[in-house]
Amino acid sequence: MLNFYIPLADVIAAGVFFICWFGYGFAAERAARNRPSLITAIQSFRRAWIERMCTSDNHVADAALLGNLLRGALFFASTTVFILGGLAALLGTAPKLADVVSQLPYSPSADPRLAEIKILTLILFYVYAFFKFTWSAWQYNVLSIMVGAMPAHGSAAKLRPGFSEAGINVASLAGDSYNAGIRSYYFSIALMAWLIHPLLCLMTTLAITIVLYRREFYSPMLRALQKVQA
Repeated sequence: MLNFYIPLADVIAAGVFFICWFGYGFAAERAARNRPSLITAIQSFRRAWIERMCTSDNHVADAALLGNLLRGALFFASTTVFILGGLAALLGTAPKLADVVSQLPYSPSADPRLAEIKILTLILFYVYAFFKFTWSAWQYNVLSIMVGAMPAHGSAAKLRPGFSEAGINVASLAGDSYNAGIRSYYFSIALMAWLIHPLLCLMTTLAITIVLYRREFYSPMLRALQKVQA
């Protein structure tokens, strides 16, 4: 049982953070059904790539592209491991962290146990990101195996449409897992701000949510992709 007081500002900041983190992905996915977004734009290019790949017997370039996607997911997975190691070391110095933060301008006095809770929350957040990146890497690995097993034109060509649809689904799942990991990295900045001040965490959370929303529905990259699709 907790025997220390958790300030109301910290409770509000944590509540807003988790609402924005959980709610953004759900809201963006629903909004993408009725309006142009990066999710739908990239999905259309992904479908065109897999369908074109299923009509060719030469997959050298496709293998290189899949290798790049796989390396990107593995890079973030390995980076997350180093971050977790640093956070684990930081957890052992929570009292010193609370003392340093309390000496910053406008920072409230911090309880070492509250600092431990904040660090543990950040650790769990990066554990979630690690699982997302490793799962994305595994899905891209499965897609690579599917490309290698794709039937040739001369034999069992009727199986190609099934391979195409399955490949599109696997590629979409891998991309969604990767995006979830990247989104966790964005929102982890707000958790880092929470170590300093709950109000800073609140403002950072709202700013990150706005940035992600703008990039998803109003970014120049989306307009560029729409011109290609047109």
